[in-house]
Parts: sequence; structure tokens; C-alpha cells
Amino acid sequence: MIAIAPIKSLPDGSVATIPMSWADYQQLAASRGDRSTPRLKYADGYLTLKMPTFEHGQLDAIVADLLVAILNQQLRDYVRTTPVTLQIPEQAGIEPDHCFWLNDWTAVSGKSRIDLATDPPPDIVVEVDVTNFTNIADYERFKVPEVWLIRGDVLAIFVLTPGGIHASRV
Repeated sequence: MIAIAPIKSLPDGSVATIPMSWADYQQLAASRGDRSTPRLKYADGYLTLKMPTFEHGQLDAIVADLLVAILNQQLRDYVRTTPVTLQIPEQAGIEPDHCFWLNDWTAVSGKSRIDLATDPPPDIVVEVDVTNFTNIADYERFKVPEVWLIRGDVLAIFVLTPGGIHASRV
């Protein structure tokens, strides 16, 4: 195990990828305490760090609020969280901008942590990508049924099917 110093600061918009073990990723994630930055993504022995920009935060709020308005109009119950860390031990960890549980919202309501070994994955995640950090395929292994991705001025919705994750025609 390597010694990992706590992350103090990265410039806005920074993205860096480095090889790292699962144990070191866990240690680094814990060193942040309650801070949600930088955002961490771990997959197959590599850690990617991202420092969100002001623009990222604005777009994230707009898309999440749009989804909330749609769900409220439909009188749907849901749980909305941000930030949240989803992990598959020894394989992957990801921190979506927003997560929404619709069908199994009662299973996660009131929880302080999500454990995908016992809790359902979110039904929808919202991702804003201003720095080319987001790879839609990352969500396939987490079995997230729907991903709303805003990249530039385009909002795309991706759905998980038995054949993989694909752009929706809606």
C-alpha cells in the first residue's frame, strides 16, 4: 500500500487518471472526509479524479431540477441524492452528480450510505460532462437503468437493455 496524502485542492476542470489499487482508492476516498471534491471514479485498477467547474454545478442543478419537476408532475415518489458513491468492491466506484430512486425508493429512504450488495442501484443518474470525464459504459456494471447526460448544450438519455447501454430515441 502506498502512502496517500489528503487531497487539498485541484484547479477547476482538472481531470487526472492514475493507476491505483482498490485499497488505495478506498484510503483516498476516506481522506476526503465529508467533502465531495474532487470527484473520484475507480475502474479496473485506475483512478480518475475530476474537479467540477462552476458551469458543471449550474448545469447539474438545471437537469436535476427538470427531472424533479417531471417526477412531481407525475406525482411520483422518489429519493434524490447528491453526492453519493456507488461501489462494487474490488472493481469499481463512481460518484454520479445526482441519483434518483423511483421504483425502490423506500429501500434507500433514510439511509446514510448505499451498499449495492443489498440496496438497489438508482433508477436514474444525472451526469454533467464538461471535461470528458463521463463514460456512459461505466454505468452498465452498476446496472443503472437510465442515465441523463448533459454534454455541451445537448441532453441525452441512455437506457440499459440486455444488449448494453444505448441512447434513447426519446
